[in-house]
Amino acid sequence: MRLRTALAGVLALSSAGSALAQTAPVPTDRMDQFEKRLAELESRYKADLKARDDEIARLRALVEKQQAETPQPATRPNSVFSPATRPDDVAKVTQDLLKDIEARQAPPAIPRTPASFNPDFAVVGDWRGNVSTRNDNPARNRFDLGSVELDLRAAVDPRADAVVILPVSRDVEDPLFFNAAEASGKVDTSIDIEEAYVFLHDFGVPNLTAKLGRFHLRFGRWNQLHLHNWPTVDNAFAVQSFLGPESLNDSGLSLSYVIPPKLVGGEYIEVVAEIISGEGGDESPILNNDAFIDGPALNTHILWNHDLNKEWNLELGASWLYGKHNNDNQQDAHLFGADFTLLHTDPTGRFNNQLFQTELFYGNVDSSRMETQHSWGAYVLAQQQLNRDWYLGTRLDWAQDALDDRRQTWGVSPYVSWYLSEFLRLRLEYQHRGGDVPDEDILWFQATFTFGAHPPHPYWATR
Repeated sequence: MRLRTALAGVLALSSAGSALAQTAPVPTDRMDQFEKRLAELESRYKADLKARDDEIARLRALVEKQQAETPQPATRPNSVFSPATRPDDVAKVTQDLLKDIEARQAPPAIPRTPASFNPDFAVVGDWRGNVSTRNDNPARNRFDLGSVELDLRAAVDPRADAVVILPVSRDVEDPLFFNAAEASGKVDTSIDIEEAYVFLHDFGVPNLTAKLGRFHLRFGRWNQLHLHNWPTVDNAFAVQSFLGPESLNDSGLSLSYVIPPKLVGGEYIEVVAEIISGEGGDESPILNNDAFIDGPALNTHILWNHDLNKEWNLELGASWLYGKHNNDNQQDAHLFGADFTLLHTDPTGRFNNQLFQTELFYGNVDSSRMETQHSWGAYVLAQQQLNRDWYLGTRLDWAQDALDDRRQTWGVSPYVSWYLSEFLRLRLEYQHRGGDVPDEDILWFQATFTFGAHPPHPYWATR
């Protein structure tokens, strides 16, 4: 009995499977149905478009016919007509009607993302410390977060960008020619406007750009760098003696003109002229003015940049700065500078790059109404990039005091820099200094970190 039941079930399943096989459409039939349906939709879409165009043409012809047949009412001075009967209003209503018809039939507009006016924002922290053989200088044998810098950049117009640099710093005064009797040891915490300017890169004159606001003066090479972008932990002695502990900044107008290469044999020659307030500030040795100064200062810089070949780039520059030494208009300050930079880029891409840079300073500064100082200063920097992340170099310094040419100092400073990433750099530097100051040996430490929009690397860091 069980065997009969099983056989009956098998026969029933076989019959059902055969029926399904006969009624189910094959994949080819489904594809043919899909293509037929698609062709019908395409044909209907074309018919709808044609009907729309015909309706628009019919309505336009009807409105133009009615406008032509409308009698022009006689007008007389001071007569009042309803807006619908004025000929100029009829034309306006007609155009509005046509635009409304086309707008109703037109496909929906593609939404556009509005432009973002949020600036590029970066925070740069610079931690540094030192160990020294000199204990009477309060700036020695201490560790601190030297500065936290806020860097904001944005395009404010298709022809102009804006830059604002706001450093918050903690430091102890550390003059190049230190005098223990004048040292206070006070830790000064302050916020400053290091730079805030509008950069006009296109205002109608080819090859001419401008900065308007507060900026680093284009004097030489080093003065253009921010503190955390120096190739060494400390500042070059000559820059400290003539320009200031960090840099010489001022407010005014900076114009930069690149001479058309076709006029100078295909070379790159840039001429910079800057008209500034001439304040300088308390920390500036040669422009030591305040708001009482009644005359501007002038800075000029010219540079020639030339590719010797695919691997070597040479830049020569010359600078001249003129202003008043202090609020006494009888005391002038003239500073002359020359800079030389040679950069070798490894053509194999293995970061075997070299940098050789030097600057020479000469100051002619009235230290009083009766006395003028004629001081010199220079530094030489040589740097070898070992690989993508490691740099090894040495800086040699010699400088006279810009306000007392009878004093001088010199130093030698080997250093090593290590980029752990694009946003973190460590540096170690040894320095020995002497001259008309007590001999001193210093070991410098530095850690620089960045977060936010990454500012551009300085020219000496090939990444």
